[in-house]
Amino acid sequence: MSTNTESTDNPQGASNMIVESLVVGPLQTNVYVIGCTKTRRGAIVDAGGNAARLLKLAEKHELTIESILQTHAHIDHVAAIPEVKRATQAPIYLHPADQFMWQVAPQQGMRFGIQVEPLPDYEHELSDGQRIKVGELECEVIFVPGHSPGSVAFYFAEHALVLSGDVLFAGSMGRVDLPGSDPNAMRKSLERMKQLPDDTRVLSGHGPETSIGREKKLNPFLRGGW
Repeated sequence: MSTNTESTDNPQGASNMIVESLVVGPLQTNVYVIGCTKTRRGAIVDAGGNAARLLKLAEKHELTIESILQTHAHIDHVAAIPEVKRATQAPIYLHPADQFMWQVAPQQGMRFGIQVEPLPDYEHELSDGQRIKVGELECEVIFVPGHSPGSVAFYFAEHALVLSGDVLFAGSMGRVDLPGSDPNAMRKSLERMKQLPDDTRVLSGHGPETSIGREKKLNPFLRGGW
């Protein structure tokens, strides 16, 4: 299992935000710890693996994890949830359109040789336009189906930052040939992502950081090339 961390205590000059990333699992999934420096409240976004390391990242910044935010329910984004949930008792947020995949996580894991416990029930249903607080930070939920029926992105407008899950990658996009994927929905979702300001940093579910402006120039899937 590969791990990598990045600390961004001052994105876009906003001194009250912490972002730490970790690369986990056979699919090299990016998972994130988000925190508010003023309140020391935090969230884990996509608990896809290496729960112990995620919890240590939160401890490093003296964060109390108060929410587990899921961009979607594919196995590489949920595998560590049972352990994280036991350790934090934080409520889980998921879009209900991904409930079926959530319920069959152990079966998903078998396809990749990953042993996964049944996932606990999620407490909160995500919806388009919903606003979620992490301490004094606030994000907007953007419903962007296509890769999965219930894919969402978490947009921190004040910090010019979006966690895009597996919708938008640097130079690419998420797969649309999986059960529940929908190419037409993905086209609409990418068009919606294009409406974010160009200086918005994009932290994806896989691969390096990018920006909306860069992807509008270089990403063929945002330029109508498919």
